[in-house]
Amino acid sequence: MLQNSNVLIIQTAFLGDAVLVTSLLEKIRHESPQTKVQLLVRAGLEPVFEAYPHDNLTKVWGYDKSKKLKSWFSLRKQLSKEKFDQVFVVQRFFGMGLLSVSMGAKKVTGFQENPVSFLFNESVKHRFGHGVHEVERNIDLVEKWLGKQFYAPFLSSTPSLPTPLKAKQYLCISPGSVWETKRLPLQTWIDFILQLPKDQAIVLMGAPNEMELSATIARACPQHNIHNLTGKLGLLEAIGVYQQAALAFVNDSGPLHICSAVNMPTVAVFCSTTPEFGFGPLATWNRVIESNESLTCKPCGSHGKKKCPLGHYACGHGIQVNQLQEAYTDFLSARGE
Repeated sequence: MLQNSNVLIIQTAFLGDAVLVTSLLEKIRHESPQTKVQLLVRAGLEPVFEAYPHDNLTKVWGYDKSKKLKSWFSLRKQLSKEKFDQVFVVQRFFGMGLLSVSMGAKKVTGFQENPVSFLFNESVKHRFGHGVHEVERNIDLVEKWLGKQFYAPFLSSTPSLPTPLKAKQYLCISPGSVWETKRLPLQTWIDFILQLPKDQAIVLMGAPNEMELSATIARACPQHNIHNLTGKLGLLEAIGVYQQAALAFVNDSGPLHICSAVNMPTVAVFCSTTPEFGFGPLATWNRVIESNESLTCKPCGSHGKKKCPLGHYACGHGIQVNQLQEAYTDFLSARGE
C-alpha cells in the first residue's frame, strides 16, 4: 500500500470526464491524506481544478491536443523529473498509455483495454455499461490500494454572481453538447420555458460555440426573465453559477457532471445515449428524462454523434415538454413550494 506517495492521474478527455476524476482526488484525500496528487488534463481545462479546494492536489498539467507530438514529448520530459511513485491512467487510448509508461514512474496502473496495457504494472478491466457509473470505473483503478468505497466528485466555487442574479432563485439551462445527438431540440426548450412563470429567473449556460443556440432560445421567449451567459464566463465562474442555482436542466454533457460535483439538483436529459453507460447524475436530488418511446436504434453508439444515423432523431423529438415540466414541479414540491 502506497503511503506519503507522489501520484499522477491522467485524464485528457472532455470537460465532464475531467470533472468526474475529482472522485479519485476525494478518495485519495480521505483514505491516504499524506499522498500528494498531480493531474494531467486536456489543455484549457486547468481552471476547473481551481474549484477543487483541497491541498492534496498540488499541480495540474495540460496536454495540448492541437500540438499533440510537441506537447507529448514536452510532458514526458517534464513529468519524468517528478519521479512519481504511482501513475493512474484513466484513459484507454494509446498516446496517454504510452506516456504513462515513458516517464519512469515506479508503478503504472490502467485499464486492460488500453493498447499498451501489457506494459502496465497493473491492469484493470473497464466495466462499461450495465449501469456502472464512470466514477465507479475510475475507483476500480485504486481498489487494490484503497478499497472499493465510493466518493462522489467534488468542486466548490462561489465567486460573486453576475448582477442581478440571486443565489438559489434561478434555474440554469444548458442546451448544448459537443455532440448534436445529445442535444434536446431547441423548440422543446423554448416550449418548456414558455410554460414557466414569467418571473422565474432563467440562466442560459454554455461554451462560446453554443452562443447561437442560447440566443435562439432567448429570442423566442422575450417576455421571460432570461439571462444569457453562454460564452461569457470562464470555467471557474461557470462552476460558481451552477453551484448557486436552484436547479439545473442539462443534456448528457459536461455541465451535467459539474452539477454532480457541486451537488446541484439536476434534471438530466438523455437523447441518443443512456444513463446505463455510466454518466448519469449524482446530485442528491436528480431526475433523468428520456423518450418514453421504445426505440430499437437507441443507443446508436457509446458516444453521441454529429447527426442521427437514421435521420429522424426520434430519441430527441420523442421527449415531451410535460416531462420537463413535471420534473420542475417535483423539484418545487421537494423544497416545499
